[in-house]
Amino acid sequence: MNIAYALAGEGRGHTTRAIGLTDRLIEAGHNVQFFTCGDAVDLLENRYGAESVTYLETPRFVLGKRGISYLGTAYVTAKFIKGHRKRVKDCIKQLQNYQPDVLISDFEPTFARAAKKLDIPIISFNSQRFSIDTKLADRLSISQRVRLFPVRLLCKIFTPKPALSVISKGFNLEPKNDHVHLVGPMLRPQFLPGAWQPQATHAVAYMRKSVLCHFDAIVSHARKNGLKVKLYGHKPEEIPDDVISCPISNQGFIDDLLSCDLIYQTAGSQLLGEVGVLGLPSLCIPEPGQVEQEINAVLASKAYENVAMLNKRKITVDDLESALLQASNNPPTIIFDNGVEGAYNAIQNFLDTRITNIAS
Repeated sequence: MNIAYALAGEGRGHTTRAIGLTDRLIEAGHNVQFFTCGDAVDLLENRYGAESVTYLETPRFVLGKRGISYLGTAYVTAKFIKGHRKRVKDCIKQLQNYQPDVLISDFEPTFARAAKKLDIPIISFNSQRFSIDTKLADRLSISQRVRLFPVRLLCKIFTPKPALSVISKGFNLEPKNDHVHLVGPMLRPQFLPGAWQPQATHAVAYMRKSVLCHFDAIVSHARKNGLKVKLYGHKPEEIPDDVISCPISNQGFIDDLLSCDLIYQTAGSQLLGEVGVLGLPSLCIPEPGQVEQEINAVLASKAYENVAMLNKRKITVDDLESALLQASNNPPTIIFDNGVEGAYNAIQNFLDTRITNIAS
């Protein structure tokens, strides 16, 4: 089958999730064409070739000095909405040219509308729909659940009634009903039990612009523990000589992650699920103003003993050391099935049923 895969270009969690699923779909004989932008493009082009990726503008956050700028994001979003009708028309033409049998949509608002107009089945595959389709009353406070309202609203606006919904969220959540396909974290093939082998040489720092204000404290904390920092993601203008600035590299990041002693990271659900399963100590710093990341950090710190959360405007070396003492390096007590297989099976079963219905 021809599969159109539209995904948000913000960060690399969406892309890592897409790669895990797409490898299985290609193995099964399907053709996949991606539609995305931003951080996703390089990783997808490097793996599948430039011809497999078509540019698609997606909503993005605007960062200010203290995290996400709500005014800036609102302005950019307003401009995005203003051009949305034309964008949908362009996407309809792209879909007509590609002739997909199904669309996979990962938190992206344009292709779902275009596919609906063409009566193409839509599969929602993301981590955000946990806010709608899982039981959260015993995991989050009332105020935390209230703060998830924007995420729930966006899920309903972006993909209101998908033919199939698959949610990847590795935090030991429970679905609200049997129709929700809740799968574990999308683990890369290298992330097997026992794969993490710390070498007492380095820590990994995966940074976004909004948390670079904590970079000096992170470097000082790593030094205090006798570790060099291998830096991925966004980088400050000046990098100390003992910090190793690492280029974008899926394999390089995997190698460094599996041999590090700890990781400093933001709170994207994909990487949190992976480090949680591996058992390596993770000091988790949500991006300011990013509600989903704050909730991810809360859920991850409850699900995994090796994950500790820091949610302060100014983080000190002592704060990091205290969090590290909380982050156990004992083997994980919760074992998750690999979400790659769960997501693939749910989607393949849907495709098989569709083929059967068309044939009959």
